[in-house]
Amino acid sequence: MKRKFIFAFKFVYLFSDAIALLLAFVLGNYIRHGIFFHPAYNKLITPVLLLFIYFFYHYKFYNKLQLTFVYELFRIIRAGCVAFGFVLVFTFFWRPFSYSRLMLIYFLILSVIFVFTEREILKFVMDLCIKKLFLPDKILVVGRGKIVRALKRRMRLKHQAALWINHYPDDEELRVFVQDRGFSGVVIAHFPLNHEKVVSIANACEQYGADFQLVPDILELKLGDLVMDEFFGIPLLKLKPTPLMGTHLFMKNVFDVSVTIAGLALLMPVFLIIAALIKLDSHGEIIYSHIRRGLKGKDFKFYKFRTMVKGADKILQDERNKQYKNGAFLFKKKNDSRITRIGVFLRTFSLDEFPQLLNVLKGDMSIVGPRPQIISEAEGYDLSARRRLRIRPGITGLWQVSGRSDLSYEEMVRLDIFYVQNWSMEEDFRILLRTIPAVLFGKGAY
Repeated sequence: MKRKFIFAFKFVYLFSDAIALLLAFVLGNYIRHGIFFHPAYNKLITPVLLLFIYFFYHYKFYNKLQLTFVYELFRIIRAGCVAFGFVLVFTFFWRPFSYSRLMLIYFLILSVIFVFTEREILKFVMDLCIKKLFLPDKILVVGRGKIVRALKRRMRLKHQAALWINHYPDDEELRVFVQDRGFSGVVIAHFPLNHEKVVSIANACEQYGADFQLVPDILELKLGDLVMDEFFGIPLLKLKPTPLMGTHLFMKNVFDVSVTIAGLALLMPVFLIIAALIKLDSHGEIIYSHIRRGLKGKDFKFYKFRTMVKGADKILQDERNKQYKNGAFLFKKKNDSRITRIGVFLRTFSLDEFPQLLNVLKGDMSIVGPRPQIISEAEGYDLSARRRLRIRPGITGLWQVSGRSDLSYEEMVRLDIFYVQNWSMEEDFRILLRTIPAVLFGKGAY
């Protein structure tokens, strides 16, 4: 019943998108031409709406309904810009009237605003209806670890409740779950796989009418790094390359340089004030530099505003060596006595990171990326952690918006690897937006 409701609601989305586009077209014409609506625009409305709806369908607007607002916004912008390009080409060759390019630009801007607002309202209404009208699907998940945590996040988006067990259920236990407790599906994510038990569970699910799904055990090693392929009709899993290649890498580089130049121009007065405060507060240089490991294992000079007393590195090295002897890879402590008075303020709000914009201009860093790697930490990386070095480190990243120094070494590695394997421009913008409250509230900064 819930699936039928969601399917029917897709037509509500389609109808609402068309209404939002129509309103954007009419308002764009009003802004450009006033109350006068030339009859030639009546002929243009239908092909324009059909083009936009087609590209909405092409970008899976009616398959994936439960995206976060950032992904939804950039999906609308991307589809709208592509459709707008086709509209310009269409009006260039089909000219019963000299259509205003400015009016079409107004239409594009308004369509993004209207469609985004309309879809966010519908998303809220659909979530409310599902929660009020339907019980969540109950899924039995067999397994533990990062695969199960990833499943948990995805199931929450699909209004599913899950029970997690760490053993293969026998036939009777499975019957109780499905028939007596109302579980509608079973997901196996238990590694290493016991193929005999997996086949037995699959047969039992078929007998009891429950959905059966299996996570391949190779995903435990390469989560998010696999794609489906087909070779002579046989479905196969293959490793996918890092998304940051070719045009994607070019786009990220253009974005980095543009944001950096704009940031340096806007923040220069702030830089001068911080530099003066550092000089007045304690003796030593204004800019602190340190060697870090970056793209493909290449070392580079990493810049920050100085927040510690002179000779702080030697004090840290002695303490770090003691920590490493105890088996800890990540060393960062609270209430560090080496930090200056102004340094506490700069670190709390991450103002000490501003000089890293120079690293971005030099090509050593990116605006968003993995955490810059300290050499002594990078020397202890295993093969999995070395994947962090596939791309340039960033001024901010998933580690910055997920707790900063409060995270464990394993959590930082996992977040960085996830970013490397799943990069997108939408994800970069989402991280930048999340960086603002993370910096303002100073969570995990020391």
